[in-house]
Amino acid sequence: MRVLIVELQRIFQKNPKGILAVLVLDILEIAFLSSNPLVIGQCIDSFFEHDYLWLCVLIILQVAFILVHVTNKVFDTRVYEKIIEDKSNTYYEKAIRTNTSNSKITSRLDLVIQVSSFFDGCLVQLIDITVGTLFSLMYLFCMTEWPLFFAVLLTSILVLAFTQRFRRQIIRNKKQLQDIDEEKADVISSRKKARYRMFSKRNRNLRILHSDLDAKLYLVIDVMQAGLLIFAIIYLFRGGSYSSGQVFSIVTYVIMLNENICAFNENIIEIAELIDSVIRLNPETDEMP
Repeated sequence: MRVLIVELQRIFQKNPKGILAVLVLDILEIAFLSSNPLVIGQCIDSFFEHDYLWLCVLIILQVAFILVHVTNKVFDTRVYEKIIEDKSNTYYEKAIRTNTSNSKITSRLDLVIQVSSFFDGCLVQLIDITVGTLFSLMYLFCMTEWPLFFAVLLTSILVLAFTQRFRRQIIRNKKQLQDIDEEKADVISSRKKARYRMFSKRNRNLRILHSDLDAKLYLVIDVMQAGLLIFAIIYLFRGGSYSSGQVFSIVTYVIMLNENICAFNENIIEIAELIDSVIRLNPETDEMP
C-alpha cells in the first residue's frame, strides 16, 4: 500500500489544482445522485396533497446535476490526459534505459494509464461508495424501525466477510493474468506455433478460473442481498405504517446500499491491482522473472 500512496502523491503533485477541481465536481455529482431517492419519495407524498414544492426541488437538482456532469466530462479529460501523457513518456524513457523487453513495455504502458487514472476512477468510486452508504444508512436509521435497520447493517457486514476468500483468490488470479499479458508480445514475435498454443491454453485456463471465482463471489452477494430486499419489502408492507413515498425511498436506499457493498468488493480488488501495477512499473522490478 505504501508504494501506491507514494506514486499517487507524485501524480497529484503534477496538477493539484486541476485534480482537486475535478474531485469537487465528482463529489457534487455523487451528492445529487445520492439525494435523489429522498427527494423523489417526498415528491410522491406531496403529489397526494397537491403540493409541488418537492417537484421544484427535484427539477432544480436535475438541472444542477446536468450542468455539473457536463462540466466534469469536459474538464476531467483535459486534466488527466496530460498527466497520463507525461507518466507514459517518463516510464518509456526509464524502460529503454533499463533494457526492458518490448513485451513488458507494451503491457506496462497500459498499467501507466491505469495507475494515472486513479483519481478519476478508483478514488471517485470510493467517494461514491462512502457518500452513498452514509446517505443510505442515515436515511434508514432515521426512517425505519430497528429490526429492518439491523437486518440491513448485519447483511452488509456478512456479505463483506463471506466474500473475503473469493476476493483474495481473484486478486491472485489477476496477477497471473498480468504476468501472461507481459509475455504476449514476446510469444507472438517468436513465431513458434507450439509456444503460442501453450500461451493460449494458460490464458484460457486463467480466464475460466477468473470467471468461476467471479460467479462464486456474486452468488454469495446476490443471494444475501436478494434475501435482504425481499425481507425489507415484506416488513415495510406488513410491519409498519409508511407512506408511498417513504416506501419508495427506503427500498431504493436498500438497493443503493446493496450496490455500494458490491462496488466496495470490486474496489478492494482494483486497489490490489493498482498496487501490483505500481510495483511492476518500478524500475527495480524489471530484472525480476
